[in-house]
Parts: sequence; structure tokens; C-alpha cells
Amino acid sequence: MQSKMDGLIAYNVLEKKILQLGFCTLCGACEAACPVGAIQVEGDKLKRVHDCSQDMDLCPICYEICPHSEALLLRSLKCVSDAPLRNEALGYHRKIVLAQAGDQKLREQGSGGGVVTALLKFGIETKVFDSAIVSAAEPEDPSTPKASVALVPDDIISAVGSKFFPSSVAKAFGSAVTGYGKTKIAFVGVPCHMRALRKIEAWQHKLGPNLKISIGLFCFGTFSHSTLLEHLERAYGIKPSEIKQMRLSKQFVIHTDKGVVRIPLEEVEEHILPSCSVCTDFTSELADISVGGAYPLEGWSTVIIRTKAGEDLFYKAVEEGILSVQAIESEPNVFERVVRAAMQKRTAGLKKAEELEKTYAFSFTSAIPLRESEALDQVKVEEIMTVKVSTVGKDETVDWLLDRMAKEHHIGYPVVNEKGEPIGEVTLLEASQIEKSKRKDTCVEQVMRQKLVTVVPEDTGLSVFKKMINSETGRAIVLDPKDKNKIVGIVTKTDLLHALQKQANDA
Repeated sequence: MQSKMDGLIAYNVLEKKILQLGFCTLCGACEAACPVGAIQVEGDKLKRVHDCSQDMDLCPICYEICPHSEALLLRSLKCVSDAPLRNEALGYHRKIVLAQAGDQKLREQGSGGGVVTALLKFGIETKVFDSAIVSAAEPEDPSTPKASVALVPDDIISAVGSKFFPSSVAKAFGSAVTGYGKTKIAFVGVPCHMRALRKIEAWQHKLGPNLKISIGLFCFGTFSHSTLLEHLERAYGIKPSEIKQMRLSKQFVIHTDKGVVRIPLEEVEEHILPSCSVCTDFTSELADISVGGAYPLEGWSTVIIRTKAGEDLFYKAVEEGILSVQAIESEPNVFERVVRAAMQKRTAGLKKAEELEKTYAFSFTSAIPLRESEALDQVKVEEIMTVKVSTVGKDETVDWLLDRMAKEHHIGYPVVNEKGEPIGEVTLLEASQIEKSKRKDTCVEQVMRQKLVTVVPEDTGLSVFKKMINSETGRAIVLDPKDKNKIVGIVTKTDLLHALQKQANDA
């Protein structure tokens, strides 16, 4: 029998919009934050083990902090929004560098440059934090990740390696606080895990202040544990206990005692979790430090430093020789690949999210924080536009353009003619589609988008947003109302989102 007040309990919304649609990724944030212990992750299911409506009249926690709900998205950006740089592909950031562990053994044990392992080990040894939430492999099933609380450097080493299945790291974060009494916790996870932790902070839950540092991992998506493993055993004869390591690059690569198996990505895509199909975050944009691959470089990682706390920890490790760094500008191919992957995931996620929202007739994804709203109508373009606008000439080469993008960390520019008049727009996506052998002989004018989205300073954020949506672009050129050939600024979707974020936190 349903409780009289059951309709005001958030679990019912969570069940309808997240659980029944298969959107749960088992992070365990709801279990960690539930005030009456009514929710638990058991195996590959989230279960309600107690009717919380019997204990309280109203509780919004579990749905609001779920990383796949639309709640608290703008408030969650507060943790990174003081960073001086931002763009639509990589989010807020301070610096982007290439890094690797100074210890060769750590580089060999881990994937990429061993940066995450080196940072965690350094933080534990120097007592910057008192524990770390990591995902280690189950002893009897190396393919299965198990979230754990690492207390000593050996715990960190045992968790080395990429994980591609759901891990209840947010649940483990709660255990570190309530079970171990830890107050300076390092947290490692993929984008949805970062979102869950930041929502806990935005909700001002008692667990939030215990997060010391967060390290986010680049992520294309997480696989369904049961269905993918069943496919591997059925199609390739690979048992879960035989899997030693998995890697994701141009193929899905599985290492076993018998050898290495390479599987086309198209074959395993159907096993990616539904929530991953609408995720727009490739680089863990809410982390203090984001770490991912640096292809085609071997033995290096791409590191995006987003917060002051992340910057302090990272460069303290550099000073101590724990990490070696080089400028990402020296490897424009790396920057190009990271940005292209981020933009492709964002585009695909937005498209899928919009399809699903039309199907189910309600907003349930966290993929579209920027929407038509009265708040946007209160924002003027002149209040949020960037005044110093970088442009490129129509005769510049694509090779030159991509090198400049890597140096300036921009992903799009207005294109101007000899008189400085705007004639188009070019982004990294158009430029990167040109074959490398032809980039020196291809000029910007040949690849630019000729249809421009233009506005004037007095236009509202809402009108600009509608123009961007209709033209499928992420930026608009601001023109002088007295001279329509003179550029006075540029405004992007990220600028609009930043304005909404500030309003949300000022409210």
C-alpha cells in the first residue's frame, strides 16, 4: 500500500525517469547520501530496501544528486567556473599539458603516462589526502571493477588499469566518510561519477566537504557488464576470469593469458549503457584534474587542470619530480584528437538526448543544461560577449590553422577577408577532416562554413540561443549595429551557460 506522502518522495521520480529506462550506472551516490539507508546497490541492480516514505514526508535527495537527472546541473558548475579559460569542447580549464610519471615502473604498470597513479601515490605519501577512492579488479574476476577505499600506496598500485564497467565509486566515497572517518579524500572516476560528487557538494550534503581532490578520466562510455561479457564468451570463447586487461583505442583490445584479441568498436557499441549514449562529457569537465590519452604519443597523458586545488597538487608533484610535463602546443595532433573526440561525443549525446526527450515527453537527461528560459531573456549579449576576437584570414592554410588552435586552445574562429570583414566561420571539426597530406595546400576559405550567425550587442541571450539552435552552431559573431562589416565581439553557448550558472549561484 502506497504511503500518503509517497508521491513527494524523490525515489519515485528516480525509479520512473532513471531506473525503469535503464539509465542507472550504479555509481551509488544515492545510497551514500540517503538519510535513512533506503537504497542499496546490489550486484548490477539498484534496489529500494526500505520504504523511505514511512520515515519522512519529503525528500528530494536521491533524484537530485543522480548524475543522470537534470537537477543541480548549473549549480554543479560552480566548482570549476572560476577558471579563466573555457570552450565548448573541453569546458572550464586553467591549463592543458602533456604529462607522464617520473617513475618508469608506474608508466609501465599503468595506461598512458601513469599520471593518475603517480598523483594518488604522491598525495597519500605526503598526506595531502588521507585516502583515495579507486576501482580495483575483483581477484576472482579481473574484468570486474570493485570500488574501494585506498589507504596506503600499495592500495593505489593494485588499482592500476582502465575499467570499462560500472563501479560504485560514489558509494565507496560515502563509506570512506562514514565507515573510515576520512575527511581529505581523493576521488577518481569518469564524467558521471564527477557529476554525482559535484551534485552532492551543490546540495550541501554533509559528505561534500570531505572531498579534497577529484581526478576525472576521459570516457567514451561504460559497458553493460553482463551483456558484454556474455558476448565475449559466446563470440570469442573468452571467459571473464581469463581477461587480464582491456584497452579502448581504434579497437576494443582484450589481453588474456592466451593472447590478445582485437574487436571492432562497432561490434561492442550496442553493449554501452543507455545513459552513455546521451552523455556529452568526454573529458570529465567537473573534475579538479582531468586525465586521458595522448594518442599518437606513447607513454604520455593529456592533462586538463581545471581548479586551483588541482593546479596546486599537480605542480607540487612536478616540483618533486613525481611528474614530467611538456607543452601540448608541441604536439598539435594530440590536441586535435582530444578536441575532436570531445566534440563528437557532445554532438552525438545532444542528438540522442533530444530524441529521447521527444519520445518520453519529459526532461530526464543531464545532457542539455542549456535550454530556452526566461533567465536567458534577461541577459544581454554585450554583458557576456568576448570583446577581443581572434580571427583568421581566408587564405591561411588548414595546417597553419590547426597549429594555431593547439597553441591558443580555441576550436573555432571567424574568417575574414582582406578588409577584415567577416565572411565565414571555421572550426576544428571542418579542418581536421582534411587529410594530413593535403592540409598545407588547403586554405581556410575552402573548408569554412559560409553561413554566419550574427547578432548585435543589444540582443538577448535567448534570441542568440535560438539562432544557434536553428543554425546548429555553438557561436555567434557580434557586429557593430552601425557597421555590419565590423566585428565587435563573439558569444558562444559556453558564454550563455556561464551566465546561467552565475544566476543560479546568485539566487
